[in-house]
Amino acid sequence: MRRKARHVQNCNAGRIGEQRTAKLLQPLAGEGWHILHDRALPTGKANVDHVLISPAGALLVLDSKMWRRDWPVRLKGGRLMRGPRDETGDAEKAGAIAGRAAAALGVSRPTCLLVVHNAPVAGGGFHVGDVSVIPADRLLELLRLNAVGPPRPREARRLEQLAEVRLPSKVTRG
Repeated sequence: MRRKARHVQNCNAGRIGEQRTAKLLQPLAGEGWHILHDRALPTGKANVDHVLISPAGALLVLDSKMWRRDWPVRLKGGRLMRGPRDETGDAEKAGAIAGRAAAALGVSRPTCLLVVHNAPVAGGGFHVGDVSVIPADRLLELLRLNAVGPPRPREARRLEQLAEVRLPSKVTRG
């Protein structure tokens, strides 16, 4: 019974983290960003927490984490550590999901961000492989800084339309 209760608690924390990230992303919609939440991959049960398409048409995939505030998040020997726990698998899973989402959309290089709520993130963020681990309070700053390239609204809209079809809403798919 304890395992089931822990699973429910983790799912609730995950949902809250996703909702907080969604709220943080709201201002970007008025800046030419296309934002989709809780998307299904074409196969399997995994979901994509947030799909962003920058005004320049770049694909970004975000995974939200709601972690304990008393367990700092840091890089140790190339591993993602949250307090005493090795969470490298979470970063690897996020990177794999980003790769699958990109493949579904015909995009070669997505940007993958692991967005951490509550827990302090060492150095204001770091990389684990191709995944950037960042504190939620720096999300908009880092997205805006990395939205490089001239605006390509047609390409961004085309990619959003493709994502709406190939990465359907997890809520409507079930």
